[in-house]
Amino acid sequence: MSATEVVYYVIAVFAIVSALGVVLSGNIVHAAIFFILSLGGVAGFYLILTVEFLALVQLVVYGGAVTILILFALMLTRARERPQALFGKTRPIGTVAAMALLAAFIGAAVSTDWFEPAAGEQIEPVPFQLLGDVIFTVWIVPFILIGILLSIALDGAVLLALPDEEEE
Repeated sequence: MSATEVVYYVIAVFAIVSALGVVLSGNIVHAAIFFILSLGGVAGFYLILTVEFLALVQLVVYGGAVTILILFALMLTRARERPQALFGKTRPIGTVAAMALLAAFIGAAVSTDWFEPAAGEQIEPVPFQLLGDVIFTVWIVPFILIGILLSIALDGAVLLALPDEEEE
């Protein structure tokens, strides 16, 4: 087993434990912290793949901005005022489905023939210029649509946070 594989498995365990923390945490702020840690694990995978730009974007955009947006929206909607059913009648079904999905992922990871460069061959990192050109030419429409979707979600949270007329 190479050093890269050891680092990969350490990051994988870290990301999985953090993701479990997101799902199993009863406190939304703790879940957000676990979410940031889980996204940090994904950024670690990008670093292993020598895609430093995507690792940075993963941490800054998803780990920072999206997590703050989610927390802000939850705080604006007064989610604490509503009763929360964290563990309902469908929890066993969800647990079985999650375990089946985990088994499928593990089976796919174990049975995949992973690419290994030939002896002495180096993997070329993707240049930032090429990555930026692709994001802002080929993928510009999804990029803009995601921005619009996040703006609509925040606007909806603000509207839900406004006091009702009978509360005044």
